[in-house]
Amino acid sequence: MKYRRLGKTNLKVSVIGLGTWQLGGEWGKQFTQDEVTAMLRRAGELGINLIDTAECYGDHTSERLIGGAISPAERDRWIIATKFGHCFLGHLKRSDERSPADAVRQLEGSLNALRPITWTSSNTTPSAIPNLTTRICRTR
Repeated sequence: MKYRRLGKTNLKVSVIGLGTWQLGGEWGKQFTQDEVTAMLRRAGELGINLIDTAECYGDHTSERLIGGAISPAERDRWIIATKFGHCFLGHLKRSDERSPADAVRQLEGSLNALRPITWTSSNTTPSAIPNLTTRICRTR
């Protein structure tokens, strides 16, 4: 697997990532925790370390399955990229919620859904989200 530096960070991410929209159930299949755990295990064996997810992938369903698949001992090998701005309302239905308060609410929900994962950085705790949101808003 080839890796690249992510932006201006020191994170090295695989050039191929694992997209997880399908885990939210909108593609006609409900995935079990065992299936998702096996997918992530195989992705890791192939050198993939980047997981793309979002709140709107089944109202945090994708994030909960990812959180259940990654053990605390494996946490450091994965880069999890989640997103906000579209709130899940139902099958293929989203609302656009992009205010700073919406960002905080959605990111806190994402962290709670991913909660089985042990966070290793103070930048990924719920208390850090308002500061992150402020930085995002200032860059617009």
